[in-house]
Amino acid sequence: MENVFGKRLANARKIKCLSQRELCEQMGCIVSSNAIAKYEAGKMLPSSTVLIALSKALDMEVDYFFRPFTFQIDAGKFEFRKKSSLGVKQENALKEAIAAQVEKYLEVESITNDYKRFDIDFRDETISTANDARALANRLREQLDLGTDGIPNPIDVLENRGVKIIEIEVETNGKFDGSCICDNEIPVIVLNKNNSPERKRLTIFHELAHLILSFADNTDTEKLCNIFANEVLLPSAVLKQIVGERRKDISLVELKDIQRLYGISVEAVMIKAKQLSIINENRYRSFCISLNKSAILKEKVRESVYPEEHTTRYERIVYKALSDELISVSKAANLLNESIDTVLGHINMA
Repeated sequence: MENVFGKRLANARKIKCLSQRELCEQMGCIVSSNAIAKYEAGKMLPSSTVLIALSKALDMEVDYFFRPFTFQIDAGKFEFRKKSSLGVKQENALKEAIAAQVEKYLEVESITNDYKRFDIDFRDETISTANDARALANRLREQLDLGTDGIPNPIDVLENRGVKIIEIEVETNGKFDGSCICDNEIPVIVLNKNNSPERKRLTIFHELAHLILSFADNTDTEKLCNIFANEVLLPSAVLKQIVGERRKDISLVELKDIQRLYGISVEAVMIKAKQLSIINENRYRSFCISLNKSAILKEKVRESVYPEEHTTRYERIVYKALSDELISVSKAANLLNESIDTVLGHINMA
């Protein structure tokens, strides 16, 4: 029990980006930071008064601290592609918050017996060139039966195949787009919920590339993941069919139309057009210069026009468990981080 409590306390503290001393101060110094260290190490348990104070300071229900670890995800395995722009405390907070959410996801899947095993893996081939990445992107579209049209909701597509997609509502000023992990053969993709739909869609397949592809040594992995993601969203053959094999320029009207149809940003389309030699390097450079010079043009180019997409599977299976009387209302509220009244309201609406 002490070990569970200590780990839960340490996780909750990291999620709040608090040091042991800062947590002590948040509690009005009713205990010392040394006492908190002992709680986390499992050397002693707090009194009921201190436990309530910890609960309030960390914004966690008291039950949270004693909940056994049914499933554990190693938070340390999450990779952040922009580590230099995130502080250590913020990065650790994100990792712990993500791990806690994945733990809940796996728990409710176990309760409902609704586990799906992800079975797509292209690591038998080594990626070293842009063409390699595009070829496997089109292979993925084939395996997912996507045809050549835009993908209406990549989140649903991947969740229905067994990928756990977690959205974290975090303000990082563009410093965090996404992350991924495959722990115990459970693939997890994490998205910044506050990003635009176009940015999230590209991030989903960028992170999937890290999970299912194998890269040759001394290659620019991030660039190849972006090429893979771009190709999944908008196949090269489709772009050439829409705009032609060679163009002197592509109008903003055409670019925004592609954005609406395929959920890919104008800038990503222009990068692809340059990479495929549809436009030349000078035209692409001119586009970038114009973008940086004109705030009005930048706003038009970066305006999101694709409908919002969010993960819903986790919420659905929680309510399924509740409807089937596999869990209580209070358990559902805990899993969803909602009040009991909110959960009851959704049940009554249904």
